[in-house]
Amino acid sequence: MNFKVIRYLLFAIFVVATLNGNAQERYRAEIGPSVGSSFYIGDANTKLFANQNFTYGLQYRHKFNSRLAITGEWNSTKVNGDATLLNNTVVGFNNPVNAFDLSGEFNFFDLEDKAYKPFSQKYSTFVFAGVGSMLYDYEMQSQFKFSYLFGVGVKFMIGERLNLNLRWSNRLLLSDQIEGIRPLNNTYDLNGSNLLNNDLLSTLSVGLTINIFKERCNCNTFW
Repeated sequence: MNFKVIRYLLFAIFVVATLNGNAQERYRAEIGPSVGSSFYIGDANTKLFANQNFTYGLQYRHKFNSRLAITGEWNSTKVNGDATLLNNTVVGFNNPVNAFDLSGEFNFFDLEDKAYKPFSQKYSTFVFAGVGSMLYDYEMQSQFKFSYLFGVGVKFMIGERLNLNLRWSNRLLLSDQIEGIRPLNNTYDLNGSNLLNNDLLSTLSVGLTINIFKERCNCNTFW
């Protein structure tokens, strides 16, 4: 075997190794904006999808593997409407709300494009739950209250580094003050007796994220 053949073989091995390494590149996190529509359930509204408002935010997702992730996010929206009190007085409200959340996510499928993995694909439904807090005004003073977050969604890989996610998020506020005015706080004297009497903020959103923090797989694990 002459030197040229050896050189060509070494070059071929280098090219294959390079392509194989690129195919196995993974990203540990993703970040990007989201937009959508939100509504709230509380003393002034008991109907789903009533009095919807525009919402926008930012999400950061750290991926432990193709199924598990933890997400931190911020969303901004408002709640508004009007309500009739027990004395037939009509009151209106228009209150800005900022939500900060940390949640765990579980994908029902391996969200990665790997031909050798039977359950991997470019999309997956998922569920998530976590805790957070909401910043809003109440009687001209800022309030910062805890909340529970839970929801469902679906994710799509739309490129080598781009991802699309559709989510239905629900935030149960540990308070009955999200309308921002005293007449709508504990209107029916149920606070403390029923957790579901607290206000609920629901959001339908679309998020676009880009993969960041590239890492390479330990190829020895595949042998």
